[in-house]
Amino acid sequence: MSRLLATSLAVATLLAGAACSKSDKDSGSQSQTGAASENTLAAGLAHADDLSTVSGALKEAGLTQVFDGAAPYTILAPQNAAFDKLGAAGAELKKPEQRAAMVAILRDHIVPGYLTPRDISDAIQRAAGNGAKMKTMGGHVVTFTNSGATIIVTQEDGSSAKLIGEPVLAGNGVALPIDSILKKI
Repeated sequence: MSRLLATSLAVATLLAGAACSKSDKDSGSQSQTGAASENTLAAGLAHADDLSTVSGALKEAGLTQVFDGAAPYTILAPQNAAFDKLGAAGAELKKPEQRAAMVAILRDHIVPGYLTPRDISDAIQRAAGNGAKMKTMGGHVVTFTNSGATIIVTQEDGSSAKLIGEPVLAGNGVALPIDSILKKI
């Protein structure tokens, strides 16, 4: 158990180092498709059509000011289709009276730091087959692994998602579109 904890802490430290690297932020932390925007993460999400459900949920929950701030965050952002896949449960989750449930779910989709897909791939490689682990703002651990060229993120409850689409790179964070909700509902 202590070896797993030590490995998890080492990987989290490596991820945090990659996420907070001054040279990465100074160079604009480029992804495969371009440089980070000067906009905040909240503004970037607001302009991403396929992430409107997450953007709206963050706004309704009063969390946009967090993503307008200076601290860097990475959001594992379920695309609108991820909520649609849930059917009636997804529709229910979008209702205003379910705000607390939505916020709890979203907290498990947020990790500290500025992590691009390349940063995550590098951390997976350094983890030498153990998967790169990171603690979410909700207090749970997600594990990043590769399946071929695809990055898979798995929640402690066994739910998983694929990173798909282009990341939203902002001055204070990254939104990584994913194809599923990281919570068994």
